[in-house]
Amino acid sequence: MTDTDKENLDKNGYLKLESVFDEVEAKELYEAAMELDRREREEGRGFLYLEDRAQRVWNLVNKNRVFEEAIQHPRILEWQEYLLGKDCILSSLTVNRIGPGAPPGMHIDYPLSSLPEPLPAFALCANSVFLLTDFTEENGATRVVPGSHLRGRKPGPEEKFEDSVPLLGKKGDVVIIHGTIWHGNGTNHTNENRVALLGFFCRSFMKPQQDHIKIVSQDVVQRASPILKRLLGYDSQPNLRY
Repeated sequence: MTDTDKENLDKNGYLKLESVFDEVEAKELYEAAMELDRREREEGRGFLYLEDRAQRVWNLVNKNRVFEEAIQHPRILEWQEYLLGKDCILSSLTVNRIGPGAPPGMHIDYPLSSLPEPLPAFALCANSVFLLTDFTEENGATRVVPGSHLRGRKPGPEEKFEDSVPLLGKKGDVVIIHGTIWHGNGTNHTNENRVALLGFFCRSFMKPQQDHIKIVSQDVVQRASPILKRLLGYDSQPNLRY
C-alpha cells in the first residue's frame, strides 16, 4: 500500500490490484463460481437480470470453502479497511456473470442508492471486483466514472456517462471500488461470459446486504478464522445486555 495508490483511490474512486490470485487460484474460483451458476439456473432458482442475460449467485461464503478463503485475502482487506475502518464487515459475496448480449447499466450500490443527497465523500461501503475472466472492452468490462464518488449525488436518468472508462484487467486481478462511484457493466459483444466475484463490504455499524449471522452454516462458523468471524459480523452485534 503506497501513498500514490492511496491518492489515486481517493481521487479516482477505484484502484486495480494486479495478480492478487495466480492462474491456478483464479481457475479454481472460476470453476466453483460457474458450477454454482449452472446448478442454480438448472434448479430454477437462478437470480437472473439484465434481460435474463446476466446472473448473480448469492451467499458464496456458505457454498464453497474456496470463497471463504478468498474473501480474507490480505491485499483486498487492507484496502477495504483503509476505506471503511479496521472493523469493517462483509456485506455480501456474490458471483456476477455477464452473458453474451447483456446490456449496459450504471448505478451506485444499495443501500447507498437509497440515501438522501448530498452523499458523503467518505466511504460507507466499498466493492471488490475479483476478475475471474479477462475484462475487455468487448466483453463488457465494468465501467466507472472517475471521481464521481466526490459529486455527492446519484446518477440521474438523463446522464450520458460519456466520461466513463472501462476497468480492463487480467483474470486474477482485483479492483477496489469506492461505494458511491458511478459504475456498471458494459455491453458484452462476445460469445463468452464475463465473470467476476463481487466482495461488497460496509462499515461495521451498518446493516449488510445479507445477514450472515443467520444464513451461514455452523460448519463454516466453527472453522472460521477470527478475521472471517469479524467479516461475518460476529464482532459487531447489538448489545443484548440491559
